[in-house]
Amino acid sequence: MKKGEMIIWDWNGTLLNDIDICIESINRILDNRGRKRITKESYLEFFRFPVIDFYADLGFDFEKEDFDALSDEYMNHYLSIESHSTLQDGALDLLNHFRSRHVHQVVLSVMEQETLARSVQKHRIQHYFSEIVGTGNFYGHGKIELARQFVERSTVSPRQITLLGDTLHDLEVAETLGCNCILIACGHQPYENLIKTDARVEKNLSALFDLITYS
Repeated sequence: MKKGEMIIWDWNGTLLNDIDICIESINRILDNRGRKRITKESYLEFFRFPVIDFYADLGFDFEKEDFDALSDEYMNHYLSIESHSTLQDGALDLLNHFRSRHVHQVVLSVMEQETLARSVQKHRIQHYFSEIVGTGNFYGHGKIELARQFVERSTVSPRQITLLGDTLHDLEVAETLGCNCILIACGHQPYENLIKTDARVEKNLSALFDLITYS
């Protein structure tokens, strides 16, 4: 990458280490329905976008249950324990590394816009980003259209953008936009799934110091 190019960061699972509170939030939903809790291993096996399909894999029947209400319930649990989340190891150093090399940085997430902005601000890193881009709801449908709209109003060519994410959906977004993608296997989908793709995959953010070079 060169001066003036752009990093698009995914938030949940890539910059923010929130997998444990996501699992706990789902388990509280299951507790309320008298159902067996899931393990971290099960979560990593099943998690995917759109999130409604993930819930269906867990056995939720949306002919009997309203998905929007379930999503709201999930977010209420998530926000009640969000303070237990931390930035991923190496995140702050990498943010500084990119900023010192004049690389534009953006956060783009399926999280609702105001909730995303507050979450970024809680970790005191909002000043690293030229834009923080979230969705209009809590329903986890995906972010392809959101990303497309962002790129259309950006002055940076997709060829100058690298998307950093932790899921197969992030790769799908990058392929749709025609930008580069690096997947980090420290979030919501396991290394074993990510490595099956043609994307560059690393196990942690620290690997990106040597992976991305500047001229």
